[in-house]
Amino acid sequence: MRTVVVSLALLAATPLARAQAPAKNSEIKVAYVDLSRAVDEIDEFKNAKSRLKSEFDKKQKQLDKMQLDFKAKQEDFEKRQAMMKDDARQARIQELQKERAELLQTYESLQRELMEAQSNAFQQIESRLRNIVTKIGDRDGYTLILNVAGTVLYYKRHQEITDEVVAEYNKQYAAKK
Repeated sequence: MRTVVVSLALLAATPLARAQAPAKNSEIKVAYVDLSRAVDEIDEFKNAKSRLKSEFDKKQKQLDKMQLDFKAKQEDFEKRQAMMKDDARQARIQELQKERAELLQTYESLQRELMEAQSNAFQQIESRLRNIVTKIGDRDGYTLILNVAGTVLYYKRHQEITDEVVAEYNKQYAAKK
């Protein structure tokens, strides 16, 4: 009786095991993408980076001018403070401290704006890039596409599709200049 139950259990499990095992004729096709390099080579990202740098440089010049003005005011105060009354000196010190704090706040705000703009540009590009990788994977029948920057320790260079991903991205999302 026990032998019959074991035999029936083995017989019942055999089709299940076969269904879970990969077919012998199915081929696993793997490709690799260096997403970091792909992003750097995408025309849209290059243009966004250039535009953001230009905007940052313009704001940096304004900030530099504000710093020079502040420095001139500070030097002027240092020259005249000996001749000032205590209450006037204290008032001027407070004004300069307030101006220094505003200058620092402006600088930090500029840094935040730049980081946010870069992040927004990168998120949109990353989303589009993933769509391109999916499209190429479906089109070319890849089972798996790995990011080289992850934990891949070795791969054959002929299986890397980064150039193809960049070309497809630039074709599909042509950057407006």
